[in-house]
Amino acid sequence: MKIRQKISYYNFILLITPIFLIGVVSVLFLIIFVIRFPSDAEYISRTALINPFVLMKAIGAFFTSNPTAIMYVFIYIVICIAICAVTNTLITRRMTSELEKPLRELRRNMDTIRNGDLNFEVMGSELDEIDDLCEGFDSMRRALVYSREKERQLRHERNMLIANISHDLKTPVTSIKGYIDGINDGIADTPEKLKRYLDTIRSKAGMIDELVSNLSTFSKLELSGLEFNMQKGDLRDLVLDVTDSYRIDFERAGLELRQEICDEPLPVVIDGEKMRRVLHNLIDNSIKYRRSESLGVTVKCFTDEGHAYISVKDDGMGIEPSELGKVFESFYRTDSSRTSQVKGNGLGLSIAKQITEKHRGRLWLRSAGLGKGTTATICLPLDTDTEGSNEKNTDN
Repeated sequence: MKIRQKISYYNFILLITPIFLIGVVSVLFLIIFVIRFPSDAEYISRTALINPFVLMKAIGAFFTSNPTAIMYVFIYIVICIAICAVTNTLITRRMTSELEKPLRELRRNMDTIRNGDLNFEVMGSELDEIDDLCEGFDSMRRALVYSREKERQLRHERNMLIANISHDLKTPVTSIKGYIDGINDGIADTPEKLKRYLDTIRSKAGMIDELVSNLSTFSKLELSGLEFNMQKGDLRDLVLDVTDSYRIDFERAGLELRQEICDEPLPVVIDGEKMRRVLHNLIDNSIKYRRSESLGVTVKCFTDEGHAYISVKDDGMGIEPSELGKVFESFYRTDSSRTSQVKGNGLGLSIAKQITEKHRGRLWLRSAGLGKGTTATICLPLDTDTEGSNEKNTDN
């Protein structure tokens, strides 16, 4: 019900109620008058049928001859005034209460929010305008709850970021310092030992360089400052080129590389360098997280309903279903990868997902559990613009 309708309803009640009550009182006083002054009442009723002027004279003569009747009239008038005053007060108070109650509730909720408490629900109202106001207020409350939770999550991620960076940098730096001290102390006293020490230092420095590079890319993606050079290209050719570059790596790992690539071209608009990085990350993970009994990796490329798909399927360590929703979080590593000797900083999949989403695509993982392998799938929209032009995009 709208406020205008509610006010009109109470105005109607405010008009009808005193009229009805005064009517009842009038009937009662008329009965009392007839009982108290029967002869005069009969005379006045007869004159009322003859002439109004005669009626007025008869009433005047009645009050002259019966002064006590004036008291009854006075009481009648007082009762009528009291009826009007009381009904007006009660009905107005009821109407005001119904209008003010939800507003007082909103005011109380505002004070609650001011005190930092957002764990409540704003109740609606039967009045449409106030109900809309309550709904808007509750939407604002939910937005504040989401904002506070997002802030808490970002603060937690920032703390985790600092902790993980410190840990991931400390390990190779400590190792490098140890090998340098070994060289200075003359422990590497043969050319073979010296070469092994230097190779290890180079490897550890490469780990630091990779971490810094990933951090730089990650921060640019988070701040939407990474430039994308979007161009038309064939996704099929990109997949073939990347997978062919891994043949030696698969041979060294004792794995078979299986390719199931479609025959027709897959026109897409992408940043080729960055999509290569995504595909490299997925294939690297399949090699790193293999098991001793792993046989190989299958790379598929196909199209379906206006989208191009790339899937990388392995029979490696697999992922617990409960962890599938967390693997794209920055610095997150599954329990199996943390307990293994596999090197990694937990940024690769997070970066890969963000890059894919910048291409208006999706990236997801599927796994039946530990020891049952993992399938990573990329979905990108096909380019349907036959003329199209290259575009350079910076997400600022």
